[in-house]
Amino acid sequence: MLHRDPYEFLKSISKDKRIMCLDMGEKRIGIAFSDKTQLIATAHSVYHRKNISKDLGYLNRIFKKNEAESIVIGLPLEIDGQKSKWCETIIKFANKIIKKYKISIYLQDESLSTSIVAHVLKITGVSITKSKKIDDKISACIILQRTLDKINVIK
Repeated sequence: MLHRDPYEFLKSISKDKRIMCLDMGEKRIGIAFSDKTQLIATAHSVYHRKNISKDLGYLNRIFKKNEAESIVIGLPLEIDGQKSKWCETIIKFANKIIKKYKISIYLQDESLSTSIVAHVLKITGVSITKSKKIDDKISACIILQRTLDKINVIK
């Protein structure tokens, strides 16, 4: 089921399973996972997209390998809270995951996550070349941590 309400998402998931997070891009997907206590997000990897079938297959394999139970996907809302065109593409992708794998997915506003990552990497001295290789997975980590913080307040 696709969730936009953290309360509903929390009701649909186990409290002791990992959560996977995706920061969706046209060419790359940043991936992060929570720990089993759902307190801490950790950056995992960056997947270079191929086609919808291969993307879904890869994400399902890594999802199972990491013993996750649910997914958070960053939703790039406009500054005024409106959906962008890319939001509709992400929602369609999320619905394909749900239809094929029967996984609960929560859509988390990802506003400014990429800007935060760029700023942090710059002030820590990470080169632009290295930054481009890791910024998607760090963005996924930030998006997931926002969700974990929300659901842990609710718990």
